[in-house]
Amino acid sequence: FQLIKTMLRSDKERYRHEIIRTLFTTAFYIITEINQREQPGEMKQGRCEVLFDEFMSLLQQYNKKERNVSFYAKQLNITPKYLSSVVKEVSGKTAARWIDESVILEAKALLKYSGMSIQEIAYHLNFSTQSFFGKYFKQHTGTSPSRYKRKG
Repeated sequence: FQLIKTMLRSDKERYRHEIIRTLFTTAFYIITEINQREQPGEMKQGRCEVLFDEFMSLLQQYNKKERNVSFYAKQLNITPKYLSSVVKEVSGKTAARWIDESVILEAKALLKYSGMSIQEIAYHLNFSTQSFFGKYFKQHTGTSPSRYKRKG
């Protein structure tokens, strides 16, 4: 997080936005790892963990475009119900929750640090309208995108 702060203060870095996005992704994975370690009991080894890792990789790749569990399940050649149960078993969270948290994390980073308008962010994250993005964001954070951006 200290490195993220340093990058935010620097306006001279050529790839500043990409570096910040990558650092947020790294923080996301670190938090995921900590969350998995804190799960009580033994976690299943094998296929479930492999599917979870593949899901997380797909999520990182497609979180700006896809928010539907069915999409990720199709990519993994499994049913959405099975994906959700595997993800819940391995991580303690549903696949839908991981997707929402990933999208919200990306949205927050863009709102705070990208300089993009809310409409541009809604388009960037593949929401059909700015209004739908606003409702989605408020439902998951309790605040509107404009208020979150102003608080910066």
